[in-house]
Amino acid sequence: MSPDRPYHHGNLRQAVLDEAATVVRERGASELSLRELAATIGVTHAAPRRYFPGRQDLLDAVAVEGFARLGARLREAVEASPDYQKQIRSVAHAYLEFTISEANLVELMFAHKRGAGGRAVGESAAAAFTPMLQMFRHGQAEGMLGHHDPERIGLVFLATLQGLAGLVNCGVVPAGQLDALLDDAVARFPHGP
Repeated sequence: MSPDRPYHHGNLRQAVLDEAATVVRERGASELSLRELAATIGVTHAAPRRYFPGRQDLLDAVAVEGFARLGARLREAVEASPDYQKQIRSVAHAYLEFTISEANLVELMFAHKRGAGGRAVGESAAAAFTPMLQMFRHGQAEGMLGHHDPERIGLVFLATLQGLAGLVNCGVVPAGQLDALLDDAVARFPHGP
């Protein structure tokens, strides 16, 4: 081991995750290499394997962190207003802003493998969408949803937003049309689909 590449790196796990998130954001998950990350961070090529035995373990951990970040944004959006109808717009805007600005990360988050880390990714995804579900349960408690199932409405809402983000991210829908489409989508959800 050469003196310019020491094994110890403070919080190596977080340093590897941070650098991996940067690579995913800028170049996509397919470009992620543990060896390259180690070189960038300045540790031996074996050092990251202490926390991430394989590439998929690292990708799963990046996806888990991505869902945690998304969940925090959705929670902030719900908490920004006690008004149910304003919450719907706020959540939709927060979701689209995240999924469009973090397109490569979102692709990884929704395309994870069901390996050893699959359970952690699934649990983090469920936790991320809890604020959205709580918003629709709140709407139901206020009598805004009638007999509609808040979980089903939440799933349709999520699918609608994910579809809009996907269309923008792949270039089918110009970003300039997003606000009008968002208005149309949000208008369908205060009282159920």
